[in-house]
Amino acid sequence: MRIFLLVLAVAVFSCQELPKKYRGEEGKKLLEKYRYQFVEGVVEIDPSLKDQIPEEKHFLIIAVKDKENPMPIAVLRVSDPEFPYKFKITGKDKLREDRFIEGELILTARVSRSQGAEAQKGDLVGSAEARAGQRGVLIKITDKVN
Repeated sequence: MRIFLLVLAVAVFSCQELPKKYRGEEGKKLLEKYRYQFVEGVVEIDPSLKDQIPEEKHFLIIAVKDKENPMPIAVLRVSDPEFPYKFKITGKDKLREDRFIEGELILTARVSRSQGAEAQKGDLVGSAEARAGQRGVLIKITDKVN
């Protein structure tokens, strides 16, 4: 019975008309922005830094920025991750609804005792370039903040 109700609900909602703002050429462009609003990949730690990962509580913070604006578009925070760490950052990780994960991007990854926005002394850091909608991005953490 549950499966029948689920199929019925999906059928009813999938038959709904597309809202006006998503119709026509401009609407199609807007839908394309949403379609590729993600970045997926893996964060690895350089072997020479593995013994410097804090044993106590620590965080992996991955920020997505565009090349024109230094303010992050989206941020993913993970408590006590295991490396290599597979990630997918999507529109749900955005900091503001009016910005999109689109075009050429810079991804930064940081391992820190703090989950704050700013890098701290002793944090492990790395970065990579990517495009919105790209899979298989490798962020390699290779440096330590002094």
